[in-house]
Amino acid sequence: MNRKLILACALFVVTFLCSIFSCHSIAQQKTGQTAHSPVSIKTMLDIGGEKQYVEITGASDKEPVILFIHGGPGWPQIPQLRYFNSAITQSFILATWDQRGCGLSYLNNPSPLNMTLHQIVEDAHQLTQYLLKKFHKKKIILAGYSWGSIVGVELALRYPQDYSAYIGIAQVINVKEGMAISQKWLTGRATEKGDINTLKTIAQLQMHDTVLCITNLDCFMKQYELVNSYHGAVFNPDTEKESEKAISAALDYSAYDWMKGFNYSARLLEKDMFATDFRNVRKLEVPVYLFLGRHDWNVPSVLAEAFLNNLDAPHKEIIWFENSGHGIPEEEPQKFNSVISEYFSSY
Repeated sequence: MNRKLILACALFVVTFLCSIFSCHSIAQQKTGQTAHSPVSIKTMLDIGGEKQYVEITGASDKEPVILFIHGGPGWPQIPQLRYFNSAITQSFILATWDQRGCGLSYLNNPSPLNMTLHQIVEDAHQLTQYLLKKFHKKKIILAGYSWGSIVGVELALRYPQDYSAYIGIAQVINVKEGMAISQKWLTGRATEKGDINTLKTIAQLQMHDTVLCITNLDCFMKQYELVNSYHGAVFNPDTEKESEKAISAALDYSAYDWMKGFNYSARLLEKDMFATDFRNVRKLEVPVYLFLGRHDWNVPSVLAEAFLNNLDAPHKEIIWFENSGHGIPEEEPQKFNSVISEYFSSY
């Protein structure tokens, strides 16, 4: 093949390819399509005057945004979300952050100011505005887990215009009332087994015996130990082993002392946590979905079910997780991930 022929062939190939890509570009313009980019953000943002760790992940920046609010207080969820729930990021932009006094935010500043429920709600509101602007959304999906469900309901009450739906995972309604319900359940289980020691401890809790525990938080944790021994917090014991793997895999959290962070946040937020009472909340202006574990007696699902029955909302629904206690995203991750995808892709 002579040189002129080679040049002619090359010119033809280039012209042909250019015409293809040009036509594709024109077609995109006509249909209004734009390029989709994956999302992977791991950063410290200034939220409410504190540097707080934010992680945002998604296969495409055009997908719906979910803001996930972790529990505790002071118990980060990012390692577990990475390990158990990464499938969500194929269809959604999953955003979460370590609240002030927690996780990588705590490592950055172990003595943050304004450790109150009100401030954390405002922090979440500021993060919501960041997400709305960054991803050009009118609304995002809000998900609150355990303690985070207290923050979630407060956000839905104050700023309903920002959220297309609210997902309450192991929804807290009233901690003190929940403890009383758990004690009745525990009494029944312990009586069946002839568990004298547990029955004695329950009696001490009911009498507020300061020999057993002094603060509300101390008593809650004593009761948690009893509830968990009867699989009313973590229903499937294998979940705890998998959670340990999730934490071990998160090397960026290797320096974080989980119990120290929990105790720091929980002590400062104890008053707010035990003052929470949503039993008189009768209306939310966003669709409400409660993800409840059938075996959750740590934060009794029956209390959340009664709350929803009395609630006025554009849509309300309970999704039961039949093989879960309190830790729904870890205990039934496949169902959790698929329900998120099935129910909320249109939001």
